[in-house]
Amino acid sequence: MTKSARLRAENWACLLLLAGLALWMVWPFPWQQGAPAPLHGLTELAPWQEARPAEAVRAAAPPNDQLIQRHYPWCAQLRQAAQARELPLWNPAEGFGTPFLGLWRTRVFSPFSLPFYALPLPLAAAFSLSILLKLLVAGWAAYVAARRFAYAPPFAFLVAAAYQSCAPVLGFAAEPVADAMAWFPLAVFWGYAALAGRPRAWVGLAGILALAALGGSPEALGVMTLFLLAVPAVRAARTRTLEGLWGGYLAVAGALLLAAMLAAVQWLPYLEYRGESVASLNPSHGALRAADIAAFLLAPWRAAADGAPPRAALFLHAGLPALVAALWFAVRRHTERGRRRWTETFWITSLVFAAFALLAGRALESGHGMPLPRSEHFLLPWGFAWALLAVAALEEWVLLDAALCRGVFRRFLLWFTGACALFIGGGAAAVSASGGRPGAVAAGAGAMAAVVFVLMLATAVRPSARLLGYGLGLTAALGSLWALEPGRSFTPAASLYPETTFIAALREAGTRVGGTPSLRTWPVSVHGVPQVYAPSGVTLRRHAAFMGAAEKDPAVMRRGAVGALLLTRQDVQGAYAGLRPELNIQEVFPSGAILLRDLSARPRARMIYAGKKVGAFSPEALDADSLPQIEGEELPEKDAGPAATAEIVQPERNNRVVVRVAQTRPGVLVLADAFYPGWRVLVDGAPGRLVPVDGLFRGVPLGEGAHEVVFEYRPLSVFAGLIVSLAGFALLLLLLLLPHRRA
Repeated sequence: MTKSARLRAENWACLLLLAGLALWMVWPFPWQQGAPAPLHGLTELAPWQEARPAEAVRAAAPPNDQLIQRHYPWCAQLRQAAQARELPLWNPAEGFGTPFLGLWRTRVFSPFSLPFYALPLPLAAAFSLSILLKLLVAGWAAYVAARRFAYAPPFAFLVAAAYQSCAPVLGFAAEPVADAMAWFPLAVFWGYAALAGRPRAWVGLAGILALAALGGSPEALGVMTLFLLAVPAVRAARTRTLEGLWGGYLAVAGALLLAAMLAAVQWLPYLEYRGESVASLNPSHGALRAADIAAFLLAPWRAAADGAPPRAALFLHAGLPALVAALWFAVRRHTERGRRRWTETFWITSLVFAAFALLAGRALESGHGMPLPRSEHFLLPWGFAWALLAVAALEEWVLLDAALCRGVFRRFLLWFTGACALFIGGGAAAVSASGGRPGAVAAGAGAMAAVVFVLMLATAVRPSARLLGYGLGLTAALGSLWALEPGRSFTPAASLYPETTFIAALREAGTRVGGTPSLRTWPVSVHGVPQVYAPSGVTLRRHAAFMGAAEKDPAVMRRGAVGALLLTRQDVQGAYAGLRPELNIQEVFPSGAILLRDLSARPRARMIYAGKKVGAFSPEALDADSLPQIEGEELPEKDAGPAATAEIVQPERNNRVVVRVAQTRPGVLVLADAFYPGWRVLVDGAPGRLVPVDGLFRGVPLGEGAHEVVFEYRPLSVFAGLIVSLAGFALLLLLLLLPHRRA
């Protein structure tokens, strides 16, 4: 076998080994039904408490987990849209309707959302397959990037195994941040190639950034962009020259522009949504504390007494590459100058980002109402930079001659001992001071340190790139599996939003559910139950204004076709006391919640013949007895005639609603769904006019006669974004094909 054939075989073997590690990381999928994600806390919420195992220990406080409230329900919405064979543009089940595509984090166009569209799998299996694909792409992308950086297959495997099992990829594989970070190694390589002046490297960078943008994490995309912009400045400071700086910035700017074109179909609807929504704070994940530095080498999920350190501490975990990187400070003087500059440029840039997260963490976590990077996001490049530094040191180590090896090994022991004492000893002390158990958390880091020392000692006698690369790569993966414990995150299928009597009662109500504020954290829409609140965190400006009026006068909720109220005894005796004579008790649950039928709730589709014309919605003037506020249409303020019936034609679709109105007088058809740009209406096949009613709902002026009214969601932002994205894709193909034509 020739040398090139052996190299190809080794490359394929490494890719297969990484695939095996990815399967191991999502164990026990696919051998058991369920999802490799921590959804166990769902049974602490009232709708699913019935399914909690008797032996389970009840949590001290209800969970407030984005995975439970948002990410998995969003996947269910994607699955539902795929089964209905429609693009998931709109979600009618939450908050009187929400712009599903415009949220960005719903990952409608992410490549890792394909299992929900393309394969006839159960939802839990598609969810697991999506996570597996992220791990595969992250590992393979890191391997390809390391090979393109001219590292041998064993060292490229170490980079890939360490990155595939790092916190942003493995620890949060079910979240949008992993969709974006799976592509980060290739972004680093193409960014390096663009800064190095390689022709058309910026085109490859643009494609990778576009894939990351579709991943659903604006914060991760922002950090990747900032990292690529910071690298030239750090390199210029490192080399004390501006050579290639402006050309590099020009290449990155061109890549960002092309990536923006390619991803326009996602960010244009998002900008539209931002303009129609209330600026709300992102949920705080906790700024880094001094004690959280223990997570640098120790298992981050075990580094606090309460078992719940800030998410940022998880991203701080560097694991085995940080121990191996101690070798860099012993061999760096022997490293080729160009390799040393680029490696340290990436590493120093990640240190600057980490320092920013540590020093400015409180300000980042204070909330800013926009999806800007927070403490944890500035640590996203951390793991890959440490892995590159480690393999750069190992590569030089195996090339040293016997005369240099002895002195380098002595310096390595000095750095290695200091690192172990600082991060293992100091970290264990921090855990102990916070009330944790330092022995268990120090044992894992100590075991990794022992493996590093033994392999370094063995290769000092007989250098072996394969022993170092594959041995340390597997150790790095094992260390991350021990630290992040993905096996414990597996949730059996029976615990994934199980069907309970509570849920069955809500579904049998057959109407929109409102009432107790606890519904804000209960994603019952995953069961097909329409609800007033939006656990996904969407707060449209019109929705917030209407709900503000409803909090003052709960009878206002009747205008939103809220025929079922889920209330606690405190609610019945308090805010809803005035409605009790018109409420019919349907069921009382063991949790104390009461399901009531509101007999005076308005139909979801109805005709009105009296109203008040207003220039803008006034929540203060809205109460149970006030006239409907109509923006842009005038109706008489009194009308005592009969109302024509309006019926929603079934089956209903997410992006399309058909209403048939019987013989009617001139009036306004009200559909109690959220008014939002992009909704169009056809009245008997001809374009009609939409006007807001009571600030939130859609109204259509109708003339005399019987009518068929069709509401269709066709947002201009999506159409314009699609045109721009197609133009960007055509430009990308043209730029990729031009060199071949010239050749």
